[in-house]
Amino acid sequence: MDPNQPPSGQPAPDAFVPPPPGGTQPLGHPPGYPTSGNLGYPVQGNNLGYPVQPGMMPPPPAGYPAPSATSGPVPVAAVEEDQAVALHAAPGEMYHPPALNHFETVKPPNALVKAWRKVGGGSLTLSLAIHAGILIVGGAIVVSTQMIQKQVDFLPGGGTQQGAQASAEMQHKVQQKKRTSLNKTMPMKKIVSTSQNSAVTLPDAPPDLLDVPDVSSMLGGGSLGSGGFGKAGAGGGFGTGMGMGGMQGFVTLPPSMRSRCSPQERLKKLADSGGSPECERAVSASLEWLKQKQGPDGAWNGMGSKSAMTGLALLCYLGRCETPDSPFYGDTVMKGILFLIETSKKNPHGMICEDIYNNGSTYAHGIATYALGEMYTLARLGSKELPGMREAFEKGVKLIIDNQNERGSWTYGGKDAGMTTAYTKNSKGEDLSVAGWQFQALKAAKNSGLKIQGLDSAIKKCTEYVLAKQTKDGGFGNPDRDKHYNQWSLTGAGSLALQTMSKGHTAPLKKAIGFLREFLEAEPLDWNKNCNPYCWYYYTQTFFQAGGDDWKFYNQQFLPQILAAQQPDGSFKKGRPNWPAGDATDPVYRQALCTLMLEVYYRYLKVADRDEESFFDR
Repeated sequence: MDPNQPPSGQPAPDAFVPPPPGGTQPLGHPPGYPTSGNLGYPVQGNNLGYPVQPGMMPPPPAGYPAPSATSGPVPVAAVEEDQAVALHAAPGEMYHPPALNHFETVKPPNALVKAWRKVGGGSLTLSLAIHAGILIVGGAIVVSTQMIQKQVDFLPGGGTQQGAQASAEMQHKVQQKKRTSLNKTMPMKKIVSTSQNSAVTLPDAPPDLLDVPDVSSMLGGGSLGSGGFGKAGAGGGFGTGMGMGGMQGFVTLPPSMRSRCSPQERLKKLADSGGSPECERAVSASLEWLKQKQGPDGAWNGMGSKSAMTGLALLCYLGRCETPDSPFYGDTVMKGILFLIETSKKNPHGMICEDIYNNGSTYAHGIATYALGEMYTLARLGSKELPGMREAFEKGVKLIIDNQNERGSWTYGGKDAGMTTAYTKNSKGEDLSVAGWQFQALKAAKNSGLKIQGLDSAIKKCTEYVLAKQTKDGGFGNPDRDKHYNQWSLTGAGSLALQTMSKGHTAPLKKAIGFLREFLEAEPLDWNKNCNPYCWYYYTQTFFQAGGDDWKFYNQQFLPQILAAQQPDGSFKKGRPNWPAGDATDPVYRQALCTLMLEVYYRYLKVADRDEESFFDR
């Protein structure tokens, strides 16, 4: 007989037995437990596992028999709602009542849901939600970043700090070391013209050693090719890693000024507009010469006005986007700007000149303010702070606006006229030559994006004044050629004013260009016969803005004359003028005017290349 089998006639352990009549069944003890005690716990001494003190046990519930000291049947009432069920258990076994839980059959999930879960749909949904959230947050950051207009009081030159920028800077450092070793045996001033086919011939040396100074290290090293100027910048920088890539990154730089800040784009503009690499070499040699002429105080001196000459020299550096961060001219530019800022701080109303009552100071102030304006605009690229630059520029512009007379022009008289500066606001006269530099300062103010009270009104009044100066034959100025301010010398200034400030005045401009072209066909530009650099400065910009056949006609005359006039040390020799006021006898003055003319190919966009007819509609 199997000892594990129950005795014959007894149910197996855990088997359910129909309840007997009466609804009770005996409840036995598990094998090995004492047949007397309390609650089925093992006996410990005279007790049953836990001490039980007389009088401490609760009374049995109603319907239950009182506990007996001996083994015997114990009534158990299994109640489920209103129905009592009594079950039998085998003697010596514990009874486990059935669970009172109610289970229902669950409806099987939809087939699509089962398939979705099988392929990991729950995780995929969570992943998609997370990625969507990241994209939304990232997009919000980008949009908010693009919407912020950076207000600056520092100088240009750097860019953002992307990785490609660092790479480009390293490349420049290596190039500088090569250049340093090269210059020991072949300084820049040794580059001379010896070719029969070109005005400038380069010595035999690896191209990378002769690369002209540029700011690609600060601008990302590209060429207007991606989110900044380059492949990164707000996309990439000028080149590959900054905030000025591919023209998009130059978020705050006016479109008309972008091409000057990329070496590759400059060369492209030169080729597209009839220039040549010789122009860029000539500019490099000229900037080197100017660097040597800067004084210890940061100023350039000439024609008795440090402020005017410093402004013109700085415009030459800025014309090629050379900035305080430039590896070649950074210190030169910074010292020049500091000089103008300090001069502004010293004088009443922020006038930038040495003698606020001298009539020539109206020219000086206009030129210096113009330079500060271009610097402020390029400051979006910069990384070097120069506190006070914005204040000096805004004061300078406000002084020009406040002293515009009722005719829309500017005149001088200063102290003799009872004025606090050289400007004479109450004058009913006019001076188109003085006005020429004032409107260029206003142009720089408009390009800066600063909100300066009265700026738009001053531009409109100046435009009306210039239009009023046009003669029947299309020139601007005095129709008597023997007079000082005649139209042969000032039509360039008048035309440029309309090109950069007005919109829709195409007929007056066509007449002006026609007048100049007829004049230059009769008397072609000649450095040794009618060299008037001041007049040529305006002619060059006017014809460049006109573009097309007019520019081609002028460029064929102008470029050979300028390149041939440059000497081995980078300076420009003195020419023979036929109008004394158009001459440039001072070497620094002449150098600056010639350099600015050579930079015309990339310094600004031509009218035909812009979306609008005016700089001020951008």
